[in-house]
Amino acid sequence: MTATKKKRPGKRDLYCEEAQSLYLAGKSLEDIQTSFPVSLPTLKRWHQEDQWEEKRRQVPVSPRWLGEALKGILREKAGKLLAKGDIKPQELDELTKIITVMDRLCAQGWDIRAAALEVMERFSEFLRGWVKDPEELKRISAGMQEFFRKLEDER
Repeated sequence: MTATKKKRPGKRDLYCEEAQSLYLAGKSLEDIQTSFPVSLPTLKRWHQEDQWEEKRRQVPVSPRWLGEALKGILREKAGKLLAKGDIKPQELDELTKIITVMDRLCAQGWDIRAAALEVMERFSEFLRGWVKDPEELKRISAGMQEFFRKLEDER
């Protein structure tokens, strides 16, 4: 009888999706590299193989890629809060709900306009509580406004 070995997840399995979300949220590959134990050449390979640049161009017009970009922003901010110990159980619960709604948005498994509205309302409320940089809030708000303009154009 042969023993089957469980394959350990590789770096792609562990970090690629999160790295892509941060890229879609506007981070550079160099910035992303400081967040994960992944080399810059590896990030560049994933960037090319998974067509991150094309996805980034689609963020303003694609609910799926906008959802991925917002998840990247949320992951980064939540990670910083968790590292500092500044997050309360109630806030963590709210983050979980926001991510669940974003996952639905990305999967486009239900009414896209209703999902987008719910995500944006929750996300905006949450951001007002802990994003202190006015430029970052402007950038995020501009993406949200463009997203809703695109939804209106599709009607």
